Amino acid sequence: MKHKRVQILSGLLALTMLSGCAKAQANTESTSVNQAMLIEQSSQEQESYTFPERFTGDWTSQEGKLTIHADAQVVAEQGVVLPTATVEPREFTQEDVDNLLRVFLKGEPLYGAVPTKQELQASLDRINSPEWQPDGPPVATQEELEARRKELNAWYTEEIAKAPEEKPVIHGFADSNKPNRVSGNATVDGIEYDVSISNGNNGDWREARITRTRYKYSDGSIDWSGITKEDVIAQADALIQELGFDNMVLDDVQEWENGTWRLYYTPIVNGIRLSSIREDIVEPTNNYYQYWDYGASDSENPDTVSWWKENIQIIMGKNGLLSFAWTAPTTTPIVKQEQSALLPFEEIASIANTMLPVVVVGPKERSLTELDKINGFDTKMDVEITKVSLTLMRIRDKGSLQGTIVPVWDFWGTWTWYDADKQPESYTTQPMLTLNAIDGSVVDRQLGY
Repeated sequence: MKHKRVQILSGLLALTMLSGCAKAQANTESTSVNQAMLIEQSSQEQESYTFPERFTGDWTSQEGKLTIHADAQVVAEQGVVLPTATVEPREFTQEDVDNLLRVFLKGEPLYGAVPTKQELQASLDRINSPEWQPDGPPVATQEELEARRKELNAWYTEEIAKAPEEKPVIHGFADSNKPNRVSGNATVDGIEYDVSISNGNNGDWREARITRTRYKYSDGSIDWSGITKEDVIAQADALIQELGFDNMVLDDVQEWENGTWRLYYTPIVNGIRLSSIREDIVEPTNNYYQYWDYGASDSENPDTVSWWKENIQIIMGKNGLLSFAWTAPTTTPIVKQEQSALLPFEEIASIANTMLPVVVVGPKERSLTELDKINGFDTKMDVEITKVSLTLMRIRDKGSLQGTIVPVWDFWGTWTWYDADKQPESYTTQPMLTLNAIDGSVVDRQLGY
């Protein structure tokens, strides 16, 4: 990735303006999609859909502090014949567990993370050794030390009595010590892996994660480089194929930390992918990127939050797989319309002309006028709209966990915020505005509705 070099900001900026996104924020009372009406609109007959090569314009708002300029290419990389579909979140099943363990463990057992009698006895022997000291601050007196030793002896003796002689082999949810989670450790071809397949609890999202133990607990000093991008893609694609995930395709691959590669797989509907949203970030001392996967749990009020976007992220290095994470599985999409009737681009552009100066806010998701009153100095922000793209996105339906997959127009941009000394801090490549391509409504890309 190429990044623009920025200068270090003043100390006052660092104290008063913690890093944040100038994201496109819709009204706080978000207009949730009405599935029936949207599907009806998407089914209307449509002549061949055309759009201009460029989207242009200039806007000023927030008392002249915010300027927006657009001279952006308009693209539909996957065409304009896009479906409308419905989809729902689901839990991991025992069939999912069997498939994941088959592919990743290659017949090796998954041992539950339960201490055996022998392991607990070794800990008790260490506690009873003369050189033992309790964890944490050193005890003040010998009497306190012995009191702590006695307390631990009682606890370990009780645990040893009920501990197994050998670690249990875990096959699925039925023999797990936690009904919503399958977890443990396995050794495959001499490499140890941590396994966790969770259906969520107390608001946590559903995720299946298999991680090389040495990578999981590494301090960052290990160099995993030595594999080409082409080889990484080939190995990861082969893994996805072996898992039988013909509904997932590679959408992005980037160099990650310590010579690793990070691959992002996303669902498809009728062969068309729900494209990833990667935000590239430039800071004074650090350049990095992150994916927008929607940011809330489905255990809360379904009218006010989203559920996580299904995705698979794979991290690989020179010796193969380091981490596999499958988040938020969903049901197979039900296609309602093979070709959605898209709003004419002239109307989309007209809505964008109205909404861009309204929805773009400043750092910490506050208006510049509000921030300047808080900070006591004047600032400004420049936004450059660089691309307008047509793709698919899952939108949350009002009052249910069901989602509707619809075409959307993303207005991508870069923004630069200037402090009182005119020093810039730039965040790059993120959607500044997203519009439903069927009805023109504003969609919050980070929340999913």
